[in-house]
Amino acid sequence: MSDVEIDREALVATFLAEAEETLAHMEQVLVSVEAAPSDEALLHELFRDAHTLKGGAAIVGFDAVRDLAHELEDVLERLRNRTLGVSNAIVTLLLGSVDALRAALHAASGAAELPASAADFRARLAEVTRR
Repeated sequence: MSDVEIDREALVATFLAEAEETLAHMEQVLVSVEAAPSDEALLHELFRDAHTLKGGAAIVGFDAVRDLAHELEDVLERLRNRTLGVSNAIVTLLLGSVDALRAALHAASGAAELPASAADFRARLAEVTRR
């Protein structure tokens, strides 16, 4: 095994650990958003988390995770700009997106197959941004 392969393995392992922490944080913040939908700081936190996840996924070549995080970013941007309102349905969709991201991470790391739910959530997020 070459140094490059070892470094890539370490990079992926680090990304996966950080991504799981990010997803757990996103879940906590989403619960807070449901309780305080007008709290702009919470929406900014969510956007930063999605942006960080997207960038890390791009670096390690996890394209499905990157693409899903990008769609999530688009919805979060609309929430931050107040062109989309926070509702129970949106929070539920965003929580489901976190689950879909987690599944996409497992698939990208070779732990599982990419579930259809990941593609479904990408489509659902894209539909929200088209409204």
